[in-house]
Amino acid sequence: IGVVGVGQDITEINELMDESKRVADDLTRLIETANAPIFGINTAGQVTEWNRMVANITGYSKTEALGKDLVNNFISEQYKDSVSKVLNEALNGKETANFEFPLFTKHFERKIQILMSATPRRGP
Repeated sequence: IGVVGVGQDITEINELMDESKRVADDLTRLIETANAPIFGINTAGQVTEWNRMVANITGYSKTEALGKDLVNNFISEQYKDSVSKVLNEALNGKETANFEFPLFTKHFERKIQILMSATPRRGP
């Protein structure tokens, strides 16, 4: 009676995973602290990213915005179709640069003019 152990050197795999995590953390920090409003949506149009700058200019906190439908909650009726089209095209792989539209502030005291570049997001 005895035990047979089989092992594998996973040092390199762990180092690669650590580096990937560092890069992901750096990118998250870059998005959150950028001096430009950055938001992201999922395929259902719900807000998944809402950085500090977009929170500052709209008055909506990240907590208030996450999970909300971007077009239905933050875009005026006049621009809903065109913004939806640009976002859907981005979700389908087509980038758009320099698309201008107004974004509502929390108390509707004014509209913020956004010049957006929409690009597809790959991965989860």
